[in-house]
Amino acid sequence: MHIFIPAIWITAGVSLFSGVLFTLVGLPRQREPAFLPFGLLCLLLSVYLILTAEIYLLKSAFTLGQVERYRITLLCIIYPLAVWFFGEFTHLQKLKLWLIAFTLVFGTFLILDTFSIGNLLYFDFTLGNPIVLPWGETLTNLNAKSGSLISVFYAISYTFFLWALWRSVVMWRVGFKRKAMPVAAFLVIQVVAVVRDQILAAMHTPTVSLGQFVFLAMIVVMSFALLREMQQHNKELTQSLSDLQTETERRRHVENRLHHMAYHDYLTDLPNRRLLREILNGALRHHHTTGQLGAIVFLDLDHFKTINDSLGHQVGDLLLQQIAERLRRALPESRCVSRLGGDEFAVVMGNLGSDRHQAEISALQAAEALRDSLTQPFLINHHELIVGTSIGVTLFPNETADVTGLFRQADLALYSAKAAGRNTAALYAAQMQEDATLRLVVEKGLRTALDKHELQLYFQPQLNMSGDLIGAEALLRWHHPEQGLIEPRHFIDVAEETGLIHIIGDYVLTSVCAYIRKWSQAKLPSPPRLAINVSPWQLATTGFAAKVQHAIEQAGVDPARLTLEITENAVLQDMEEVAHTIRQLSAIGVRFSIDDFGSGYSALVSLKKLPLHELKIDRIFISEMRLEPPDQFISTIIAMAHHMGLYVIAEGVETEAQRLALAALGCHGFQGYLTSRPLPLREFERWLKTPRPLLEPATQTQLRLERGKS
Repeated sequence: MHIFIPAIWITAGVSLFSGVLFTLVGLPRQREPAFLPFGLLCLLLSVYLILTAEIYLLKSAFTLGQVERYRITLLCIIYPLAVWFFGEFTHLQKLKLWLIAFTLVFGTFLILDTFSIGNLLYFDFTLGNPIVLPWGETLTNLNAKSGSLISVFYAISYTFFLWALWRSVVMWRVGFKRKAMPVAAFLVIQVVAVVRDQILAAMHTPTVSLGQFVFLAMIVVMSFALLREMQQHNKELTQSLSDLQTETERRRHVENRLHHMAYHDYLTDLPNRRLLREILNGALRHHHTTGQLGAIVFLDLDHFKTINDSLGHQVGDLLLQQIAERLRRALPESRCVSRLGGDEFAVVMGNLGSDRHQAEISALQAAEALRDSLTQPFLINHHELIVGTSIGVTLFPNETADVTGLFRQADLALYSAKAAGRNTAALYAAQMQEDATLRLVVEKGLRTALDKHELQLYFQPQLNMSGDLIGAEALLRWHHPEQGLIEPRHFIDVAEETGLIHIIGDYVLTSVCAYIRKWSQAKLPSPPRLAINVSPWQLATTGFAAKVQHAIEQAGVDPARLTLEITENAVLQDMEEVAHTIRQLSAIGVRFSIDDFGSGYSALVSLKKLPLHELKIDRIFISEMRLEPPDQFISTIIAMAHHMGLYVIAEGVETEAQRLALAALGCHGFQGYLTSRPLPLREFERWLKTPRPLLEPATQTQLRLERGKS
């Protein structure tokens, strides 16, 4: 009955199968570095077991000796492979150094055993009494004498097992128990087999070695350990893939959110300026292809800052959200509404037709519909809020404007709507760009205009109704080197915004006082009074009265010859400070005149409290004055001025019929092109020297004749 030899063959087969399996799996799998050395180790062990089976079957001592030397050769290769495997399995640091050391040691034995005369490890092989196993199986018993290095060989072999034990202990201590336990199990079985073989050898009892079956235990235990580790790796890989997918989805969600945040307003969730530019770019391409016109509409909430300041930013934010929602509902889905920032919104309108005039009408109608939709009250935290909206509209495509240009055009139209009184819509016109360009020129050049002597005074005479000279108004003009003559209406606002109005005002004040002194000293004909315009910003400045008084004293002129013209709005800005300044200067003899009366919003009660001397009717009312029947509005203004004891001067009188009509209504004086246009200094001085005929008083007959001519 044969059991032992088939068992060895089975063990060799298992080892061969494991070797082929783990070698094939280990070659491409870099994540399991222990697979390849274990596979190679199993292949060599299968050969070793086959040779072991032959030793128990062969009957020739010489042949058995050769087979034994082959086994020793295999062992010299197996031990370094085992070091490689256990080092990879236990994650040994500096594995290469250990591998080199064991390879050198066992390589030395391999060389010595191969090229020696055969007496370094074993020699003098003989056949002993056959080994009879309990079940009757008979095996060859090979005897041999030990060589001089056999003890060293076994000592180093045992060193390998101690080294493996050390690696097992290290793995156990660092927490890798699932790696330490298989190694420990193999070592325990190995120790039991070695102790058993040594005891029987000491008793000189012929028996078989169980070491080959220890190999089977090692292969089985380590195979299961490696397979379990591979399963664990696969599980971890699956978990990692799942985590990666989760992280990828999370990152995709975050990226989508960041992308949305980059292109949408955080408060209203409307497209922001960046996305609006892309939408408008696409709309431009579409409309260039189809020929259909579109429009970009800018909306700005009027006095939104007042709501923020009075009710808080939380209410302001809620208001912006409700406005955004109302704009969404007011527009079809094909139109895009966005928030530009602050209290500004924009709407892109498409498919307005190919006729530009009709498209302008449609765009303005749509803009006014948006404005009307926002005039309905908003209820926020028990506050009923009503907001006005200024709107700027421009059409596209436009050969002269890209997206940036369209934004600028819509901004200019919006600025025009605000200047027109707010809560209205304005359509972009080329003149707006010209005005904006001029404003930019003004802003750049105004700071150096005085130094370059570009600002000059012009003078327009003021006459009474008999033709006597009663005064003159000093008017500022800017002779720009590139733009030519620029009138005050184009640069005074800029001067007020930049604070340059104070420097310019000082220049006008000192210049006028100097001219009054010059004309007086030279005994030249001169106007009894000279009027200058004073900005509300100057009048409201602390110390303005002292500045005027200093200029008068410096020039040594009579204060009564200086008239300061102020607007109605100036009276309403810081009423107490303005009234105090007017009283101070009136006390020293300076005259005050209300300029452009009727164009502002002054309260008559406020004017009545001030020591004023003169009232000037705005040129707009004179140009629109009705001659027949007499204009009741102007008549009322003149009557009111008489009641307040004010001298009345009409501005912009251009025809004799206007003069006669004003004289008939009781107006005291006038200025305008009927007498003279504003003149530069030299021309004005010549005009003063030129004799002038007296004007006839206004009789009813002359008045009717003049009305008939007009």
